Amino acid sequence: MGAGSIGCHLGGWLAAAADVTLIGRQPLVDAVAREGLTVTDLRGHTRTVRPDGLTPATEASAVVGAHYVLLTTKTLGTRAAVRQIAPYLQPDSVVISMQNGLRNATQIDEALAGAFPSRASRPFVLSGMVPFNVVRAGETHWAQTTSGHIRVKDHPRVDPFVRAAQGSGLRVEVDPDMRAVLFGKLLLNLNNAINALTGLPRAVQLRDRDCRTVLAACQDESLAPARRLGINPSRLTPLPAAAMPTLLRSPTPVFANLSRSALKVSPTARSSMADDLDAGRPTEIDELQGVIVQVGADHGSPAPVCARIVELIREAEAAGPDRHRWTGAQLRRAVGL
Repeated sequence: MGAGSIGCHLGGWLAAAADVTLIGRQPLVDAVAREGLTVTDLRGHTRTVRPDGLTPATEASAVVGAHYVLLTTKTLGTRAAVRQIAPYLQPDSVVISMQNGLRNATQIDEALAGAFPSRASRPFVLSGMVPFNVVRAGETHWAQTTSGHIRVKDHPRVDPFVRAAQGSGLRVEVDPDMRAVLFGKLLLNLNNAINALTGLPRAVQLRDRDCRTVLAACQDESLAPARRLGINPSRLTPLPAAAMPTLLRSPTPVFANLSRSALKVSPTARSSMADDLDAGRPTEIDELQGVIVQVGADHGSPAPVCARIVELIREAEAAGPDRHRWTGAQLRRAVGL
């Protein structure tokens, strides 16, 4: 549900091992019905699904009979999407959030309560995490541009999905502590706003020490409330989460050498937030730096750099195509570093 870049990428791979329905907007549905779907992983492995190899749809009713519903909408659309699909779900359906942010599983469960007042009869909700970036490489072609593998909450009811995913070529692992996983992903996703403000490809932006310094400050402001909450963010790269700010602040040659195995990035990769700003769409900033500001305020951990990044993204949303593209030095000064 919410077949954008992530949804189409997952659906394209899963179609080799399961009956897949993609629920998205009409132009996408028409293109997939006509051309099929092509997906490429970071190693360059490509799979093309014929038009009759999956079911494209525009209506939420297409979830009828689904054992698993992967929610891949933007976080802003979580509650609305769940309210649309809720009348068509079965009590034994499993809904897996494959979205950014910390709070989606809770929001999904709350949105389902209207159609399923009894928790015992409510579809089961699980957290998932997609660590990598996906870009649209053609009308019906989606390509993975950064490294990482998918994780989902460890639970017996997720086992059939994991087996199907692994059989399709997707690397999926189960984890008992998704709160730590989602917080670890959030630390990486804090770069989305910085990348969007610069308008640069990720690989270029990450070579800018000033940009990395801003990201390191955002991560520091995130790690402080995590410690207060007793959360030890999961290691999603070869480096522990707590070591990332130090690596980011290191001189660029040192960063490039040490991060070579930790973070693989395609030369064309950009954040989805940059795409949202280009398209004039609202961004997910409230679930990224915004949530750090909120959690920090709740637990006595000020987050002034994150708060300033939120302000800059709001200004960029309002400015539209004429928004300012920040250099790393300008951005560093703008956040007070």
